[in-house]
Amino acid sequence: MSNTVAGRTYRFNIINLLKPDSLYNHGMRPLMYSNVDASKFGKGWVRTGKDVCYYQNSMKKKTQGHYFTLTFSVQFANDNDTVYFAHSYPYTYGDLQRYLNRLESDPKKKTRFRRKELCKTMAGNPVDLLIITSFGNDSEEMKKRKGVVVSSRVHPGETNSSFMMKGVIDYLLGPSLGARMLRDTFVFKIVPMLNPDGVINGNTRCNVSGFDLNRCWQSPDKKLHPTIVHMKQLLIDFQKERELLLYCDLHGHSRKKNMFCYGNCDKYDTRYREKVFPYLLEKQADTFNFNDCSFAIQKSKESTARVVGWRELQIMNCYTLECSFCGSDFGKY
Repeated sequence: MSNTVAGRTYRFNIINLLKPDSLYNHGMRPLMYSNVDASKFGKGWVRTGKDVCYYQNSMKKKTQGHYFTLTFSVQFANDNDTVYFAHSYPYTYGDLQRYLNRLESDPKKKTRFRRKELCKTMAGNPVDLLIITSFGNDSEEMKKRKGVVVSSRVHPGETNSSFMMKGVIDYLLGPSLGARMLRDTFVFKIVPMLNPDGVINGNTRCNVSGFDLNRCWQSPDKKLHPTIVHMKQLLIDFQKERELLLYCDLHGHSRKKNMFCYGNCDKYDTRYREKVFPYLLEKQADTFNFNDCSFAIQKSKESTARVVGWRELQIMNCYTLECSFCGSDFGKY
């Protein structure tokens, strides 16, 4: 929005939303970026808005049900400003490329990973793949290491998954004893952005062909879902190479608080092996809540990464790690 008037109240109504509830009813506010504040004070994205509400409106969908409205009010601090609004802190494809280029130019960190291209997207954009481990060791010792795969941004609008991924990469490439032990023990294959086309085009969930790529894992199409075809093949090939201990796909959640996992467990399975990793994660993480986790497999989720990875590829520890767009409802945050 441009040509603002300072002190005047503006009300925004976004009227074609679909979900029956939102964290906007539980404390979350939109984000705003001001060109004037950025140039004068170096201020970036800030939470803003008063009288924030999310509710069902009177517009009927072509299919069953109604649309929902997000409404909020804002007063601007500057005249003739240009401001931007966002659902979450932005993280673009360009941000990722600049970050990876910085890692490659770091004399210490560049020895700890290899950057490759997993594939090209429908629009011809490269999908980055990072391999992180301790290189240069004895080849027989390398073969004994187990594998871990982490991916994120299959849903372009879930930018918080990119910030989680950045934290994962920063830690694994860092100098700490824990990071060195992990590099000496495992081979990590990391795909930081599974849907670059959707990110570049500003989509919320889909790629440029209009598909939710996290619903295409059972039978991905080479032309319509190339990144999923290659991601699935990466898991298959990695399993042939070594034991694949864990696959985790990072996401953002718009209706629940905290961090939590969606996992897999047979209805009649009494061993609960798949619940061990999330249980241990709760003991280590300030914002992870095991009670928010779910291990049920709904019919609508049967073609997601975590279900196909568990059922078809037999990866026992196969999870969607969800991070709230809003925050925590317990603990110091």
